[in-house]
Amino acid sequence: MAEIEFVDVTRVQRGMWRPVLERVGLRVRDGELMVITGASGSGKTALLRTLAGADQPNAGRVLIDGRDVTKLAPDKRGVSMLAQGFALFPQLSVRENIAFPLTMRKTSAKAVAAKVAAIAERCGVAGYLTARPDALNFDLRQRAMMARALVGEPSAVCVDEPLAGSGVPMMMRERTPIATLQREFGVTMLYATCSSTDALAIADRIAVIDHGVVQQVGTAAEVFERPATVEVASFVGQVPMNMIPAVHADGFARVGGLSVKVGPEQAKALTGDGVVIGLRPEDLCLGGGSVGMAGSGSGMPGAGVAGTGMAGAGAGPSPDSDAEYGSGLRAVAVLIKDSGREYLVHARMQGPDGPVDLVVRQPRGVPPVRGENLLITVNLAAAHLFDAGTGRRLPD
Repeated sequence: MAEIEFVDVTRVQRGMWRPVLERVGLRVRDGELMVITGASGSGKTALLRTLAGADQPNAGRVLIDGRDVTKLAPDKRGVSMLAQGFALFPQLSVRENIAFPLTMRKTSAKAVAAKVAAIAERCGVAGYLTARPDALNFDLRQRAMMARALVGEPSAVCVDEPLAGSGVPMMMRERTPIATLQREFGVTMLYATCSSTDALAIADRIAVIDHGVVQQVGTAAEVFERPATVEVASFVGQVPMNMIPAVHADGFARVGGLSVKVGPEQAKALTGDGVVIGLRPEDLCLGGGSVGMAGSGSGMPGAGVAGTGMAGAGAGPSPDSDAEYGSGLRAVAVLIKDSGREYLVHARMQGPDGPVDLVVRQPRGVPPVRGENLLITVNLAAAHLFDAGTGRRLPD
């Protein structure tokens, strides 16, 4: 186990017009599962390779348990690095795959056999040592991968997109044995993934990175409920937050028929008159909120709202809900996705600088049709406000 710290780490790759890592400051606690998440090309792999020693930073330091390892060779750091996918050689048996890091160090055959047997037993693959990776199911392949990563008793493990292209279904990923075994062994792990859904499911803490800059570090609840920047809000979540440009004037952020109160401290933090209103799909409601609607979650259509052209677009909040639903947005339905339990209604509205796309999460009921004019009401209490100039969250 080890504590890891990146201190103002910057890395510039040849031919790139901007750093792949820019002044990264990040501390990973001893025994923590830190998930590094962000879009493809955001710098996740570069961060892991810098820790493992495969890449050298142009500036900054990498510390392991307070020791500066920035210039240290990869084999002297005690860091195990697993590349994308299951990181298993298909032509080798499970036993040979697990033993590979030890044989590369010229460990004696007797010691290799003992270590492989022990780690295979703890990881749950002792009965499959003679099999090839393609004969194993998703769970066993992940266990074999972890056995290979842990057999050398590293102080830290870097796992780069372990489920990318693996075929592991989304509904199985939050039960991945990678996270279970990490906690059982207590090893410090950096786990890189493009999927914020995976990150929310397994992380002790999450670091969201965008264009080489760490945007926010926190628990799943902290990152989801209080995104620090527009980039985080636009990325995190199975269906990311809707980002609606608005104009600040007279203490309100206004767009279309929607007005959101901007407090004095928030107004002071603005760098211009542009505000971005963040609203999650579940905080938008089709058809006028609780007016003439059935109780929340009933799935029964209500009486409709005048002027929407709808006969009640599913269930809204109950009349006694403490959510404050305010004036709404006019939009046009462009796509309706049926997930089996709910509808995701994709709509388009006119913003101050052009069209804005929205997603509304609608319970079961009568969905709108493509091209239909919609009235979308908003839970004002759930609105997140960001400065349009900097992308930073305004103080709550």
